[in-house]
Amino acid sequence: MKRIVNLMALLLLLAFGSCKDKTNRYEVDPQLDPYLQLFLQEGSKRGVNIDVVGNGLLMEFTDLDGLTIGLCTYQDPLLVQIDRDYWSETTQYEDQENLRQNVVFHELGHGLLNRSHDNRYLENYEWKTIMCGGEKVTGRDWAVNFNGYRKEYYLDELFNVRTPAPEWSKKATFDQEKGSLVQNLDMNRSYNGKDEMGNTYLMRNQIYTIVSFNKESNNIIPILSDPMEGDFYFEVVMKAYATGDISTSGICTIYDYDNNQKYNPQKRDVQHPINDGCNYLAVKEGGDGDQFYLVNSNCYLPIAEVLIKDVYTHDDYNKYAISRHDGEIFFYINDQLIFRNDYQADAPCLAFGVILPAMGKLDITSVELYELGPSLKAGKEVRSVGPREGDMHQPIKISTKKLKDYRK
Repeated sequence: MKRIVNLMALLLLLAFGSCKDKTNRYEVDPQLDPYLQLFLQEGSKRGVNIDVVGNGLLMEFTDLDGLTIGLCTYQDPLLVQIDRDYWSETTQYEDQENLRQNVVFHELGHGLLNRSHDNRYLENYEWKTIMCGGEKVTGRDWAVNFNGYRKEYYLDELFNVRTPAPEWSKKATFDQEKGSLVQNLDMNRSYNGKDEMGNTYLMRNQIYTIVSFNKESNNIIPILSDPMEGDFYFEVVMKAYATGDISTSGICTIYDYDNNQKYNPQKRDVQHPINDGCNYLAVKEGGDGDQFYLVNSNCYLPIAEVLIKDVYTHDDYNKYAISRHDGEIFFYINDQLIFRNDYQADAPCLAFGVILPAMGKLDITSVELYELGPSLKAGKEVRSVGPREGDMHQPIKISTKKLKDYRK
């Protein structure tokens, strides 16, 4: 009995000694620490306080497999790893900080908030949360518009899953407010030609056809070149033909030509400020017709990928439209609002164009540009333009790397 008591005393002594000597490791890479501190601050604003130092935490860069950009491992202490190549590749892009916050907050959401992947949609088919990830759902990527006014909602939802759906997620149809027609494409002019990238142009029987012979990239084809500093409504009716998985069609607003020639400039200077580029709506061709990419050329990844059913019709004519008013940009397909966004909504537009699918073609029957707002002039004459060789701008390449399927 005495031997048993002595043995128990020894075990207790060892246990107390172990507890006294145990230290919770807290090692965070200096580059990741500001993002950790921001996460903790945002949580504290919402009543969620976490003692990462006392509980222990490891945060580091590493080389993750494949397209995985972040990983959370439940161990003691918690381990959060971020892919160093992804971190490096986002450098100097306009969405650099939001992308980095997104991936770090996502992994900390797993480890510190005990949240698993959540792949539910909002009413407009945007992701409900930045905690989306894991296995693909209906072929969608994990692009989340973690920018502008949307960011507040996604942060609220991260720390409180019961956060109600925001107003911007509601479905809507076009209100028919176009403004005053200021420019259109003259469908009566006949033109046959070719640009320096090898794309061919043909105007015949009220149809403007553009054919691509570019295998490696889609092209933005500038069509209307009336600069617009104020609000506008830009509409194109066209039919797209495409081959392969990299093909996209759509329309865009163009803010700067030189910047877009490289599409992803690594250098920012006085001639190429941060707000140069273009916004465009790209429909992924060759699929089920449900994927719409919203892209800004200064961003590393698409602003968002929206899944909309029963809106776009393959192998038929569709009406594409972009409108800017009240500090937002609205994107429409066949008069259905599929996305609204405040990202780069105040930059003057130099031109308006269409997206030509790689090794595909477009049949265009109507191109119109309207002016909205107080700058309208009564009785302003409509400028009807034809596709003339001397007036054509150089096409802009769209790198297919923009559509990477990163995983978190």
